[in-house]
Amino acid sequence: MNEETLFDPRGAARQLYQARRHVEPCDPVAGTYEIGMLEQAYTVQDELIKRFNTAGHKVVGYKLGLTDPKAQAQMALDTPLFGKLVEGWSFAAGAEIPTSKLISPRVEGEVAFIFSAGINDPKVDEETLKNSISKVLPALEICDSAFAGWPRSLFDAVADNLSSGFYMLGNEAKDVRELDFANMTMQLYRNGEKAIEGDARQCMGSPLTACLWLVRELAERGTPVKAGDVILSGSLGPMQKVENGDLIRLELTQLGTLECSFE
Repeated sequence: MNEETLFDPRGAARQLYQARRHVEPCDPVAGTYEIGMLEQAYTVQDELIKRFNTAGHKVVGYKLGLTDPKAQAQMALDTPLFGKLVEGWSFAAGAEIPTSKLISPRVEGEVAFIFSAGINDPKVDEETLKNSISKVLPALEICDSAFAGWPRSLFDAVADNLSSGFYMLGNEAKDVRELDFANMTMQLYRNGEKAIEGDARQCMGSPLTACLWLVRELAERGTPVKAGDVILSGSLGPMQKVENGDLIRLELTQLGTLECSFE
């Protein structure tokens, strides 16, 4: 086989990083760089994150995606997917999000968990998980894609760090033991009009269940969650496309509200 057709994670990561850095969409990478398996896509993701690390942005947490069981079934998967959060991607509650730094932004309403202790046990139980969580907050994930028109394949999405962009956490934290995660509901408003409704059923039945899955998966992979890490546990409803000038308001039962604008 010609060497140019072999799996090339560094080449794929280089293309993705340049697209992100210059805020210019690129062509899909899965076909060009022979990404034919999910683990290969995660290898590209790791190479992409190394480039952010080299630029001074360390990993500060993780994000879940494809947490809707129906969506998993459509993709012939039985687990969600994940990406990484790096330093410099977070914004304070109520902040203006610079659309000039994003290619094609979309938003999701999520539940965020902040960890007070690391967990390095792939069989950790829910009680231990709760003991390791210091705060639960409402979150807006501002997703983005390096690809024009967003990814057309699962492998492209995972390679591009699962379409990560920025994220925003609320100010008012709750104790993990005070919350009924399975009955959470979400409303997302765009410019004062309700755009999205959702609930915990679309996040593995409970954001806490989704968080537990990821903590176990990270421990299994040898990259365990650490004290201070953030986990965005996956959307409670569909993505909402946003544009310059939009005002977004998230209302999340039991956790309150969160707003941001795009300028």
